[in-house]
Amino acid sequence: MREHPLMLGLVGASGSGKTTLTQGIVRLLGAHGVTPVNLDDYLRYSRAERAARGMTDADPAAMDLDRMAADLVALRAGRTIEKPVYDHTIGAPRGSERVAPTGLVIAYGALTLTPPVQVELFDLTVYFDPHPALYRRWREERDVLQRGYTLAEVQAAWPARERDIQQYIVVQRPLADVVVRFVPGETGIDLRLLLRRRALTFDVAGVVQETGSSAVQIQQLAADEDGLPAVLVTATSDPALDRLSEALRARLPRSGQVTGDSLNATHPTLRFAQTLIAALLLHKSL
Repeated sequence: MREHPLMLGLVGASGSGKTTLTQGIVRLLGAHGVTPVNLDDYLRYSRAERAARGMTDADPAAMDLDRMAADLVALRAGRTIEKPVYDHTIGAPRGSERVAPTGLVIAYGALTLTPPVQVELFDLTVYFDPHPALYRRWREERDVLQRGYTLAEVQAAWPARERDIQQYIVVQRPLADVVVRFVPGETGIDLRLLLRRRALTFDVAGVVQETGSSAVQIQQLAADEDGLPAVLVTATSDPALDRLSEALRARLPRSGQVTGDSLNATHPTLRFAQTLIAALLLHKSL
């Protein structure tokens, strides 16, 4: 029996796809055994206060990193925390909530791997790095439709956000075990996954060979752009990719497992990314 919960750390700029992938993993593994923790709730200031201070939501000074780090340590130890709650629709803190860890804690945010947080707290870490054109579209749509911004406000704030993304978020990428890149494809959204560090222990090539899927290519890299040995997994937006996702799901524990239809993901590449990351994480617990 494990002495502490499994912990998955997801990091990426706001709007890069962390919440969508988290929701898919929760549906895949069963909500009763998964504790999702939105680390962007640790923002200190309201949207108006950040604007007055000249801060973006990617600036570590806008976050209560000490409290976030202490709460992650507590969750890893199996203790209940009192987590802040931030209303991202209106852009302001609104109290707190008690969070008790289950067998799997998914911590996701823009500064997940920023000190004083210790990378070793996590069993697997994932960095989101979507194609710039996709990311800008996703961020604009999300901020306008869900967070009350006008398109003009989003566009005006873009240079400062991009500056802080490069300064504070991209620097976390070398710490991640997996880099997820969604890119425009000929028939939809394609996927580029870099598996490195702890993710290299999973035989994804063997699963691909078992299914004979032509929608996935595997390439060994002596060094990626961060100078790390890696396996590059390239997946096209092809319905045939679902055969590989199904093969990966068959390797998951039966407890809490749901069918592929329950993932409710629009793109085969998203379904594949969700399933592979779940398999990588649970592989660490075996």
